[in-house]
Amino acid sequence: MLPSESIIQFIESAKSRGASDETIVGLLKSRGWSEKDAYAALGAHYQKLTGLEIPARKGSSTAAKDAFFYLLVFSTLATWTFALGSLAFSLIEKWMPDTVFQYQWQAVGTDSWMASELAALLVSFPIYLLISRIVIRDTREHPDKLISPVRKWLTYLALVIAAGIFIGDLITTLTYLLKGELTSRFIAKALVVLILSGGVFFYYYGGMKKSDETDHKETWNRERWMAILSTVVATAMIAIGFMNIGPPKRQRFLRADARRMQDVFQLSGAVNAAWQGPEHKLPSSLDEVRMVQVKDPETQKPYEYVIRDPQRFSICTDFRLDSGQFGTAAQGTKWAHSAGHHCFEFEAGKPSEPPPYYGYY
Repeated sequence: MLPSESIIQFIESAKSRGASDETIVGLLKSRGWSEKDAYAALGAHYQKLTGLEIPARKGSSTAAKDAFFYLLVFSTLATWTFALGSLAFSLIEKWMPDTVFQYQWQAVGTDSWMASELAALLVSFPIYLLISRIVIRDTREHPDKLISPVRKWLTYLALVIAAGIFIGDLITTLTYLLKGELTSRFIAKALVVLILSGGVFFYYYGGMKKSDETDHKETWNRERWMAILSTVVATAMIAIGFMNIGPPKRQRFLRADARRMQDVFQLSGAVNAAWQGPEHKLPSSLDEVRMVQVKDPETQKPYEYVIRDPQRFSICTDFRLDSGQFGTAAQGTKWAHSAGHHCFEFEAGKPSEPPPYYGYY
């Protein structure tokens, strides 16, 4: 929209009396004009004064290109902050266990969740830093993009989403407190939500306010410090996460042992089902048991099946790790085992409860 004749006349009169462009823009903004409209009016004044049209910058980024970069920035931001928060929640639940609110499969599945959270953090955070650097470099070369409508709309949209996540997480955390969850766990989780959501709001909402000012140097310094701080926090959490789940080799051993335990449980159920037939007789070998895995998932060696008496039997296998590596859920139960060869005793007619890390792998 072209500036009105009245604003152009005001600019011409103010310039004839020695007013600077900054003063004119400030006066117009004080009367409700946006900074963009004020500079557009100044441009019209100089075009009229010189008789030449202001040349357009060649090769400027299109709105679609800017939208692509900002959408990529905010999508990776959402991914790595959600992964960071989930990782922090998993660590809190592991360090501050609450047996009232924590099922056995949750207690032993924490490492598996942390692996997924670490993977999301390792992928999305570097991409976020890279794309953010590209965007910051572009706005440094073209400061006018700091007041880009595309940037403002997408930033406020990201703030709305962040606010929704913050409110939802806080409601969920408070709900567990009201249901009786440990206060220490509630405080720790609430702090995580507050720090992450508050950090996003501090950075992006503060950045929107700074973009309306002329001190772009302060804005860029602020972005540099926020990048450093987020990198330190993300790196520390990644290191802590790896310290808790161990190397990939340990995770493979855990899953192999969990698979063995599931196989043993299913085999015991199949043998028990065969005993409940008309003859009440245990199968002579595991080959008589169909539709059940009868070989070790790693070595492919058949599980050892021993008949103790007409009603009692054992199933044996070799474990990589002791059951304590899964936490305390199996300790003190029939499913506790040491590393190496171990046999489990069963009695036909008395079905066993599934192991605490059933289905973990």
